[in-house]
Amino acid sequence: METPRSILIVRLSAFGDVVHVLPCLAALRHALPEAKIGWVVEELAAPLLEGHPELDRLHVVARKTWQQNLKRGALLQPVSAARRAIAELRAEGYEVAIDFQSNLRSALVARMSGAPRRIGQPAPFAREGSGRFFTDTPTALPFEVHKIERNLNLLAPLGIATTPARGIVPEHAGATSMIPARDSRHRIVLHPGVSRHGSIKAWRPDRFRELGARLAEAGHEVLLSFGGNAERTEAQRLADGAPGVSLAPEVDVAGLAALLRSADLFIGVDSGPLHLAAAVGTKALGLYGPKHLGAYGPYWPESDALVADYPCVPCRHRRCPRPEVTHVELATGGRAAISPCMDTLAVDAVLEKAAAMLAA
Repeated sequence: METPRSILIVRLSAFGDVVHVLPCLAALRHALPEAKIGWVVEELAAPLLEGHPELDRLHVVARKTWQQNLKRGALLQPVSAARRAIAELRAEGYEVAIDFQSNLRSALVARMSGAPRRIGQPAPFAREGSGRFFTDTPTALPFEVHKIERNLNLLAPLGIATTPARGIVPEHAGATSMIPARDSRHRIVLHPGVSRHGSIKAWRPDRFRELGARLAEAGHEVLLSFGGNAERTEAQRLADGAPGVSLAPEVDVAGLAALLRSADLFIGVDSGPLHLAAAVGTKALGLYGPKHLGAYGPYWPESDALVADYPCVPCRHRRCPRPEVTHVELATGGRAAISPCMDTLAVDAVLEKAAAMLAA
């Protein structure tokens, strides 16, 4: 098998999933030090990869901007931008495209890159018919295998043997300058938010508020981080109701990485910030209910998790079908559905685990 001279990584979103591909980039660079390696990613996660020392090219797809233009009726702008993006990819002459996302959108990007060899996830992990665009797929690993190892499995068709390495999250001086100075206290970052598609993983906001207040009362510096305006509104309400808790600065994902590097402990549900904290080497405590810990938990040894004790844990639902779902009011005027499994995670248990991790 001829050694490829150029490889394109396709992982468009979301930023937690981008973090899970960084060990693959490290493995590719180690095995193929002379190869040209590019990565195509959407704009929200792009700051995580800008200036990455192991990347030769970063291709940013501004999908959100294109969608906004389409909603305004500006059809020509996104069509022209998409054509330019495809031309840019094809001009690089990539020999291999590895589609770590393996849905229809990412498979089309891999196909339109012009790479004659396209590696993607095997069934059942190839979604939306993406498998028909791949020329190579490895043998499927069990569902319980962590996503990082499942990603590394995509390097097998290239004959690359892998040992998981954390990978590099670049540090940006501008992002670091936005982070508050440390004092002598432990710094703990809480992240209550979940993505729109991850609402089944949410923990009660009032428990995050109580957790923050009790950590601050114990003498720790507690910062509430957030993503987007809706999460900021909710985080501000939680901070206002928790004495000693402050709102973290508003940052992009590169700034979030800098904030998490400055922390002694991160606490949050299964989300991008949790996995980013683990990737930069910060102790990360994940609160888990529906998601399978083995496949989706924080991967690196400094991290730990509390898992709900509930009959149907884990599950693969996007929305909890059980009648015990509890609805809570949010500061934005909306309501959040809290899964009954997540309701079993008590503040006292989180505090006990946090104290043990800080003392370790």
